[in-house]
Amino acid sequence: MMQILAGLLVLPLWATTLSHHVSNSDLELGKKIYLKHCKVCHGISGDGQSFAANALNPPPKNFTAPESKKELTLKRMLDSATNGRPGTAMMPWQDNLSAEEIRAVVSYIRKELMGIDF
Repeated sequence: MMQILAGLLVLPLWATTLSHHVSNSDLELGKKIYLKHCKVCHGISGDGQSFAANALNPPPKNFTAPESKKELTLKRMLDSATNGRPGTAMMPWQDNLSAEEIRAVVSYIRKELMGIDF
């Protein structure tokens, strides 16, 4: 009986993560942050084609590539934006952006640039 009760308590949390809703205001905030901070390396359309990309090794992630859509989970993207990516030019943003701002920019990238519908 306790297992069933515990399962019922966890179910709403699990369902919430599957149906992640991104508001228009979050997407607008994410776009603003992306254009201000991210496009310099990742390009305006997220394809990794930018002037700065020519000098970076490894090059910035191309969010529009099919393999990126497979490997870049929401968790990985949030972690990368928060803590950076060792061995790359991807810096940690946790000291410059709030957790809500990081989530907004990641949501913008996933929905608008990668075409992933939550």
